Amino acid sequence: MDEEYYLLTLMAIARELNFFSIREADVHLAAGLPLTWIRTQREAFRSYLLQNPEVHYLFNGKKYHLRFVGCSLYPQGYPAIVNQLGNFKGTNLLADIGNGTMNILYVNNKKAQESRCWTEKLGVNQCMIAAKNAVLDKFGVKIEESTVEQILRFRTADISAPYLDCISSIARQYVAELFSTLRKYEYNPDLMRLYVVGGGGCLIRNFGTYDKSRVTIIDDICATAKGYESLAYMSLKRRG
Repeated sequence: MDEEYYLLTLMAIARELNFFSIREADVHLAAGLPLTWIRTQREAFRSYLLQNPEVHYLFNGKKYHLRFVGCSLYPQGYPAIVNQLGNFKGTNLLADIGNGTMNILYVNNKKAQESRCWTEKLGVNQCMIAAKNAVLDKFGVKIEESTVEQILRFRTADISAPYLDCISSIARQYVAELFSTLRKYEYNPDLMRLYVVGGGGCLIRNFGTYDKSRVTIIDDICATAKGYESLAYMSLKRRG
């Protein structure tokens, strides 16, 4: 809809290249879309990311020169566990809980079930909004988003107990809604294992009630990006 994601992509490339003191490069992008959007939006998104074959720009006072040579796009979530598929047995459910959406995918006998994937608009931002509104409704004051984020990530912040209890209550309700949504798609902890990736994992750990022996929360916030990279490398290697 706008240039925001594109500009953030250029920024991310600059940060990566700067780490290796590189200012000019041929770049092959590896990125993702929500599971149920990948089929209908793949080519439009690829065109969006490759809208400029060559780019010169300035970031943090340094000049960069990029030549885009390709773009691989994958469904969000699945790449985060692709390197762990050797540990998967029987039926498994993957929940990728990002800022805006929750992507749900069944993985049976190490194979992703494309016919059993869904996207729900139940991301962490919904919890953030609900928590801020709850504080405003109950106490008549606005609370900083950074304070709410600290509570969601670490279960605590330097605020008085009534405010902390209010936000924690909303977080518990949000996590309960997450599990309720998973059950809507036939999640049964007795019959399958649950793997959680994305920022929502820390909310489940901090505010959820679940069997820790059957739920795996992948903490690495770069897991999906690493998966994109790994899959892209394999694809490019096959092409020679």
